[in-house]
Amino acid sequence: MASPLMPKKMPAWRTTFDKADPFLKEIDTPEPAEDELLVRILAMGVCHSDCTLLALSAPIYGMKSEFTLGHEACGEIVSLGTQVKDFAVGDKVAMHIIPGCALASCADCSRGMNRVCRAPGSGNYGLGLSDGFFAQYATISARAAVKMPEGLRVEEAAVGADAVLTAYYAVRYTGGVSPNDTVAIFGLGGVGLNGLQTALYLGVGKERILVADKRQSVLNEAVKLRVPASHTFLVGDEAPSPIEAYVAEKGVQVDVVFDFVGHEQTMKAAQMVVRSGGTIVLVGLMSPVVPLVPLVTVLKAATIKTGYNGTMEAFRECLELMAKGVLKPSVETGSIRKLPEVLRDLDEGMIKNRMVLLPDWEA
Repeated sequence: MASPLMPKKMPAWRTTFDKADPFLKEIDTPEPAEDELLVRILAMGVCHSDCTLLALSAPIYGMKSEFTLGHEACGEIVSLGTQVKDFAVGDKVAMHIIPGCALASCADCSRGMNRVCRAPGSGNYGLGLSDGFFAQYATISARAAVKMPEGLRVEEAAVGADAVLTAYYAVRYTGGVSPNDTVAIFGLGGVGLNGLQTALYLGVGKERILVADKRQSVLNEAVKLRVPASHTFLVGDEAPSPIEAYVAEKGVQVDVVFDFVGHEQTMKAAQMVVRSGGTIVLVGLMSPVVPLVPLVTVLKAATIKTGYNGTMEAFRECLELMAKGVLKPSVETGSIRKLPEVLRDLDEGMIKNRMVLLPDWEA
């Protein structure tokens, strides 16, 4: 049960499918079920997927008609369900977005695919099945919580469950990158830059990494990580893009390509630069449809995979690496009261890093 000192109402940023912008609404402060935690939100990450949700004209995958947005956050436990044993009031936790229902009968969870489970109790916080974290408080399954390692800042922990985990899992596990691979990365925003750091952590030599983005400022961040400037490519509307021309001219054999943008141009370029027998991992969701070029991809016998979030085990790995300073998400902070403006700026490509909003509801 919630403490009697808890407010009965709280502010939350909500969405419905007939509105283009989120709206601020006072709703009941939730109480944790027997296997849940009630957390006071300490910091909230903003993802372009929030823009994608707002652009939907109708619910998909069983979404509610109205729900609280926000799927990246960390918080402090203020109340425990009666069956929760491994946490205590006052613990600071990062929260996995999709812990899954964890039932043996679940076709997804029984195969270790908790992150795509959409059954009741699966989480999907802020993605339409359960209320998310753009609120003062939130309830989560205890399965979704990981205690924050010592030394990890809340601003960084807030983006661990998506911006870091999605990139880390895509590079380490979906792409299976090894030190001898040559890697190309499209998109160095709030997710892609973490993918680059993961590749470096896994031992890929800086001279074996190619990066492309439409913003010179984020390419400069790659150079700061000692990726050669000659391996950074500013892309726009050119055809072919500079990275395609470079790979063709130099005869570079790109083993794995990561598309953290998911745009028509980047996905087409990924197919052009990957080597025969290579792998493309699509992570970004920028365009509703991207091209497949069979004459190129089939004749190369290339493999196309997709990356969506990651496992709880990988989430714990991410948080530990972040606490050690191995993975350093590039974040900037703002006010939760400015969420609509932040989302518009993000959708227009005006935000370079991962934006983290602080809970200054009454400021």
